[in-house]
Amino acid sequence: DHTRLRKLTSQGFTNRFVQSLSPTIEEVVAGLLSTVEGKSTFDIMNVVAKPLPAIVIAEMLGVPTEERHLFEAWSSDLLGYTEILDADAIHAAAEGDLAIRAYLQNLVEYKRTHPGQDLISSMIEVEEDGDKLSLDELLSTCTLLLVAGHETTTRLIGSCLLQLMQNPDQLAEIRTDRTLLENAIEESLRLDPPVLAVSRIVNETFEYKGIRFKKGQMLLLSIAGANRDPAVADAPETFNLQRKSFEHISFGHGVHQCLGMPLARLEARVTLNQLLDRYPDLCLVEDEIAWDNSPFFRGPKHIAVRVS
Repeated sequence: DHTRLRKLTSQGFTNRFVQSLSPTIEEVVAGLLSTVEGKSTFDIMNVVAKPLPAIVIAEMLGVPTEERHLFEAWSSDLLGYTEILDADAIHAAAEGDLAIRAYLQNLVEYKRTHPGQDLISSMIEVEEDGDKLSLDELLSTCTLLLVAGHETTTRLIGSCLLQLMQNPDQLAEIRTDRTLLENAIEESLRLDPPVLAVSRIVNETFEYKGIRFKKGQMLLLSIAGANRDPAVADAPETFNLQRKSFEHISFGHGVHQCLGMPLARLEARVTLNQLLDRYPDLCLVEDEIAWDNSPFFRGPKHIAVRVS
């Protein structure tokens, strides 16, 4: 099922399509930053990092401009599914899930008769050996894209910027040589992956390092732990732009590797470039940073910065 769905979905998620969004992302970031024009301090997370990915996903799906704000709220609600000890959060997630599916179903029906240059239109049209996505598969894929593309990119932008401001010597290197920004994004993904762990089901009983894993058991595999493997990265707890290799599995691996990798990197690069262009004296207001308390996601809740 996964192979089939991914094969169909990936045809509408081409690199050319993602790169075509670059001017739109540039415009959205500029517009968001213009809302704090003249202010000496503001919260980067609230101003840019949180709203941007939801706006971009909505743009990709062909959502009308005046309705894009709904997607940020729904995405935040859906994260409640991971709060396994919070009944209210799970309830809110279920309500958000129903709301976005109802909205998307209406949008899909509209796109069937009014196709455009958007992802929903592409996924409606895509066909492989006579096979197409069903309505339920299409709705589930769009919902997944919203959550996976929003919350993770928000955390990538926040974590990368925070690492740079906490390492001013390396931030200065990037200001001198902007090509190093690519290294910063990959190093941030390695050191502070937005997704901390993934779940997997044991297919066959086996033993590993004296521990017996039984068929059917669910495991949590630590992406964060793997990224800091000292056998792979020297001084793995250190943020270092000059690494020879930035090996990480923050976008998954193999058949499960994230379809949205190019988009996440593009959004982070555009946002960080504009921040560096606009604010030559960007710095933290306070050193103490509050991080998400989710067992699955990592990222700063707020980043108060001073720009003058």
